Amino acid sequence: MDLAAFDEIFNRYADSVHTYIRRRLDGSPEADDVLQEVFLRLWHKRESIVIHSSFRNYLYTIVQNCINDHLRAAKRKRYTLVDELEEQAEQLPQPDEQYQVKQVYHIWKDATRKLPGQMRRIYVMKTEDQLTVKEIASELQLSE
Repeated sequence: MDLAAFDEIFNRYADSVHTYIRRRLDGSPEADDVLQEVFLRLWHKRESIVIHSSFRNYLYTIVQNCINDHLRAAKRKRYTLVDELEEQAEQLPQPDEQYQVKQVYHIWKDATRKLPGQMRRIYVMKTEDQLTVKEIASELQLSE
């Protein structure tokens, strides 16, 4: 099948195929993508096409396969999104966990405040500012 023949097929069948796809997908805007996939598959298989009945039947077999592939992919995507939402809900801290985290944070901050001056400064530079030992030593003019 050459490009001129492909253009002829596209011009002859695209509108009716698109209408059929839109109807099967309940007017989904993704019908355009499925239509494109139909004609891409047709183009890729152009060298090996074997038609047993009519070209129209062959074409609508591709159409049906593309629709089925699209619906399966959409279903997988829905399940994936549901799974992700469930995982995110599980990862969200519960109110009692939030309270515990706040308690630990306040205990940590209180312990940090109780450190002697230079030690507190070094600790803050290391943990909060994330400086290396070498950078801290250089800034405070200390040996490593």
